[in-house]
Amino acid sequence: MKRWLVGGGIVAVVVVACVVAVAVSTGAGGRAGEPVAGGAAVTLSPTPSPTPSADGAGRPAGRTADRKDEETPPVALFVGDSYTVGQRSSAPEKRWSTIVADDMGWTERNVADGGTGFVSRHPDQGRLSYVEQLRSVHPRGVDIVVIAGGQNDFPELSETPAEVFSAVASTYEVAARRFPDAEIIAVGPSTPWDIGLEARALDSAVRAAADRHGATYVSLLDPDVVRDQYVDADGTHVNDEGYAAIARRVVSQIS
Repeated sequence: MKRWLVGGGIVAVVVVACVVAVAVSTGAGGRAGEPVAGGAAVTLSPTPSPTPSADGAGRPAGRTADRKDEETPPVALFVGDSYTVGQRSSAPEKRWSTIVADDMGWTERNVADGGTGFVSRHPDQGRLSYVEQLRSVHPRGVDIVVIAGGQNDFPELSETPAEVFSAVASTYEVAARRFPDAEIIAVGPSTPWDIGLEARALDSAVRAAADRHGATYVSLLDPDVVRDQYVDADGTHVNDEGYAAIARRVVSQIS
């Protein structure tokens, strides 16, 4: 498997079973039961930053490592919900995925759909779950796969946790099988509300799935990346500052 990323090591999760058990037995916490609103995806492939010359050890991850043609930037596929779409940002280039791609020197391919998740989907509106988003893309030419979010699954998690945990595991299995030569990055869920049991349980499930498939895991909960001043006026999404903060967290964990 190609390795574009060398940082942001996987943290072994010893407490997954405990967190899940608490989530199943107690249900929702805080305002986590509110779903993230939908939003139309905007596919954007920004002009990548110039790729620096390889200089051996210490070079930034995802830029030049092991590439046959260093003039061709790696292609990063982003899968996710309205946060990955960049809903409520002032411009497409302000969404966190585009900021990360630009900073890392990647060509972005964003297929995220608002209102979706590991189980959440809106087929009547053509909005696909994460695993369906993965299957909608031909694997050829994809070097990095970023799977982000999951907060739209909080309601289902409090009602049918086994279904959500199974969907998380299946999503990463499909990603590893469909894109065998790609580096996988798992960006855990975030929330504009108090971090409840659903968020913790889903975060643990994503971390465990990432560990199982050798993916790089990025936590948005430890510490909480979404501060009060980053929450948009709609009370659900984040503003440009919030997207920039998410981007900084992701880059800091994979560089």
